[in-house]
Amino acid sequence: MKLQLAALLLSLGLVNLASGQNTAPAPAASQEPVETSVPRFGVISFYFENDLFADTDQQYTNGARITITSPKLDSFADDANVGRFVGGFDEIPWIGEPGYERNVAISLGQNMYTPSDTVSEDLVRDDRPYAGWLYGGIGLVWKNEKVRNTFIINIGVVGPWSFAEETQRLVHEARDIPMPNGWNNQLDNELGVVLAYERMWRLRKFDQGGIDWDVLPYAGAELGNVAINARVGAEFRLGYNLPDDFGTAAINAAAVASTPVESDHTAKRWHSNMGFHLFTRIEGRAVARDIFLDGNTFEDSHSVDKEHFVADAVFGASLNWRNTKLTYAYIYRTKEFKQQEDEQVFGSMTLTVNF
Repeated sequence: MKLQLAALLLSLGLVNLASGQNTAPAPAASQEPVETSVPRFGVISFYFENDLFADTDQQYTNGARITITSPKLDSFADDANVGRFVGGFDEIPWIGEPGYERNVAISLGQNMYTPSDTVSEDLVRDDRPYAGWLYGGIGLVWKNEKVRNTFIINIGVVGPWSFAEETQRLVHEARDIPMPNGWNNQLDNELGVVLAYERMWRLRKFDQGGIDWDVLPYAGAELGNVAINARVGAEFRLGYNLPDDFGTAAINAAAVASTPVESDHTAKRWHSNMGFHLFTRIEGRAVARDIFLDGNTFEDSHSVDKEHFVADAVFGASLNWRNTKLTYAYIYRTKEFKQQEDEQVFGSMTLTVNF
């Protein structure tokens, strides 16, 4: 009941935040409203990643996140909620230079990791630790039709305070499947901070026959006591009425909801009823630190020998209907640590609503 009450309060708070980010002062009575053909796009996104789609219950076993992204801003200082805290970034030449649309994103999420053997109450030394990660994040996005930059700060907790054990037990009880028994061996409580940056390019070709395709290469990095890595990848999309955004984000520190670029082309497509596309994404990561494999930073804890290079292959489909996009993806991930017996497969669902 406590968890349900907390979830209800959280949902109400996020809805209030969404309305705050999309609120602008009403025009004075003597002023006539300004006509515009280009709508203002804010985005609320719900992410769910789980290995139940592959009929397993191990490794990276669950991830959930909600992200609210503001409509287009002329400057970060204009955001109604956090502008006073992030307005200083407008003064940085590389970030504040003209020619970009800007958005502010706020996220709340939880990740969950377990070993392959969740029946044993004893420490499984040659398998990954039990661990949870509960975090909130604030992200800055500056983009145009050809490129998107994202800078994100995530702050949260690893360990019992992440409530990963309670979440997994709640889900297992609801699904009437065996309870995990080894959470008493999870990583200890630790404050986590991650800085993440990603730059994505958009190479697009329009087909007058109604079928569109584009390519979205990207590069990024994460730095903090939770993760240190560098990544490169690319996404390819093919379909009808592709949304004017930057693809489908996964749950990682550098990803935010993919807000459309506000252009005349976007405004025209906003009124289209339906679109759909298939996509594939390939990503490689060089990993220097992963707290969920290396263990706690400042004290001894369970750990395993991680792999320093990890790759993902993603295949998925997306359906967009007016202001809503629903995406399903199937992710294949290479082994993340030396003792891991098999590569991992899991699924991802994302619901994105523009407002």
